[in-house]
Amino acid sequence: MGRTFLNARLAGGEEPMKFTCDVAALKRALTLLKLDEPGTHLSITIQTAQLQFRCYTDDGNFRVDYAIPAEVEAHGKATVPPEVLSRICDHAVGERLRFSHHKWHGCLEVDGNQHRHAVRTHTGKRQKPELEALSDAPDYEVQATQFGAALKSVLFASVQPSDSDEANRRPFFTGALFHQHEGEERIVATDGRRMAVITLPSMNKPAEAETSIPMRAMPYAACMKMIDLIESLNPNICRLRFTENAVGFEAEGVSLRCLLPKGDFADYKWVLEKANSARLEIRLSRQELLWALRAIRIGDDHPHNRTEFRIRDGQLTVENSTRWGNSKACVPIQYEGQGTAAGFDASFIEDGLMHTDAAEVIFWMRPEPTDSMRLELAQNFQYVVMPMR
Repeated sequence: MGRTFLNARLAGGEEPMKFTCDVAALKRALTLLKLDEPGTHLSITIQTAQLQFRCYTDDGNFRVDYAIPAEVEAHGKATVPPEVLSRICDHAVGERLRFSHHKWHGCLEVDGNQHRHAVRTHTGKRQKPELEALSDAPDYEVQATQFGAALKSVLFASVQPSDSDEANRRPFFTGALFHQHEGEERIVATDGRRMAVITLPSMNKPAEAETSIPMRAMPYAACMKMIDLIESLNPNICRLRFTENAVGFEAEGVSLRCLLPKGDFADYKWVLEKANSARLEIRLSRQELLWALRAIRIGDDHPHNRTEFRIRDGQLTVENSTRWGNSKACVPIQYEGQGTAAGFDASFIEDGLMHTDAAEVIFWMRPEPTDSMRLELAQNFQYVVMPMR
């Protein structure tokens, strides 16, 4: 037939999609759009003087949108694997790339200075109407750096995606909750055994703050992408949008939208109120407590062993018993009063201490050994750990 894959003759007289763009701008767009999820797709829509990109997951539950300027010759739309364009850009430096696409031969042709590529295109998937509904939702302005740092600080306390069994069983505990409470914004994460809460001042007017935000966690992958975008773009302000089933995030022209996991978040306010009623307050050095917890960690036993925490006679004693034997370490504290003892997962305590740079932390306990422990890791950062029986 004399027809090659790269130079298939166009049929029907339809003009192919054509545009030219700077490779540096395309590289940056692909970096901002990248989703660390399996089976992602990149749709390219050519509009007047710009390329509108949309990277989305195979199930359509998660997407990121971004636009860059381009020299447009003919409008159109194509969907390709994003990693293929990224590899082409890796070998194109300081040049402009020319693109053309025609539905008839099903590939996006890319021409550089001394290289040429044909990327197979495929039919784009239908977008979820729940994500489209976010366009009409009210937005919440948040200070971007504080919001990103808060997300980064609390996510350790959520169910991790690496624990696939737990994540599938309790998807509502993966990620973090954004909640407005009495003129403040709270970022909360929990796995049901511990809970991290950071409180930020609200930038929204009281009337806006009264708008209902669903008690459902923002998915872990969406939270991590928000952190990545804030660190990459360094915006002053970002905006959040919520509907009953979805969350949206916008900063510096990048828009993220994601479905919320099914199931309501835990009643964190009840847990926090109960933990705040603890009467035994101990201030101690973060480094000294870390040293004590690590000093008693011997052997290769399961990392989530029960560790006894005892407060008595001006010192905190932590003691751990494993098949290897018994270990204990003491930290001096400024405390006089009723003693108490309770068992906790020491690895959870250590996790919290590793997510603050405070020199001193406040340790709150109750006389009853079956109650939770609360650590004040910073002025606006509280961490609650449930006891182990």
